[in-house]
Amino acid sequence: MIMEKAQVYFIKLAELGNLKNILPDFSGPLGVKVHFGEKHNNTFVPAKYIKEITQMLASPTLIETSVLYRSLRSNAVGHRSLAIEHGFDFAPIDFLDGEVGDDTIELEISGDHFTKCYLGKNLEKYPSLLVISHFKGHGAAIFGGALKNLGMGLAARRGKLAQHASIPHSVTRERCLGCGQCVSECPVQAISFQADGKVEIDHDKCISCSKCISICSAKAIEIPWASTGTDVLQERIVEYATAALKNRSAFFVNFLINITAECDCVGRPMEKIAPDIGVLASLDPVAIDQASCDLLIENNPDLARFKMGEAQLSHAEKIGLGKRDYELIYL
Repeated sequence: MIMEKAQVYFIKLAELGNLKNILPDFSGPLGVKVHFGEKHNNTFVPAKYIKEITQMLASPTLIETSVLYRSLRSNAVGHRSLAIEHGFDFAPIDFLDGEVGDDTIELEISGDHFTKCYLGKNLEKYPSLLVISHFKGHGAAIFGGALKNLGMGLAARRGKLAQHASIPHSVTRERCLGCGQCVSECPVQAISFQADGKVEIDHDKCISCSKCISICSAKAIEIPWASTGTDVLQERIVEYATAALKNRSAFFVNFLINITAECDCVGRPMEKIAPDIGVLASLDPVAIDQASCDLLIENNPDLARFKMGEAQLSHAEKIGLGKRDYELIYL
């Protein structure tokens, strides 16, 4: 049997209004997944484009989660203030994992890496999602698009750490100030003072919520970034994307503009590595990321390294998240 190709629509940035002609009829409360950009970052998708899209919708809510690392974006108060500073003041904002990133929902899947995934609890409120993603490079996952925006972007901090780390996080004793903030904030009393006044994590008690990572001002507790290989990380991301889409409908929009070597979580201005291409839209998260990667390389052969992100595409297709074979339709 011949499998029908997924449809991916191409829209010129100047003609973004054409998106209205292909948006589905969303059912129930609609969550619009966006990225507000890190402090000092200047290449995230500008708020004016997100605003233009939300004006095509009935009562949308912008949704996000707290980041894993120490940042304004590691709690809802700081994240909201930064979002407004960056121009996202035109719609309600819901930080799905609560004020400090602790509110989670546990979803079961049958993945190669995970059987349980931890996402922002308020995701339960949204039977429909519009996932607006910035397609760009990423230091660990090679590129980030719709799949990463779903998998990493909707995970609670505990889920973000599960995707990134293959070994437990621990205390760098030389950096520890013995301030005790992590001791008082740990929800399961897994951190305690030792005889020398430093702290230590009891990994038998630790639930890997990562709260200690985001609050340690001395950076004595850090994410073990290098503990997971890039292919494994990509596969973990798409398994979390599967959990995020469980029992809900979604539509995807990728912006191929302001394309940088690293992601929008980088807190500094970055140079573009390619000219702007346009906007893609699809019901299929795998096809839209495949098409984004293909168009980028087709227009910029020197960026063939983006093909190293194929692990997320192949694993996503394997577990039934979508198709890599697509038809590109120009609107």
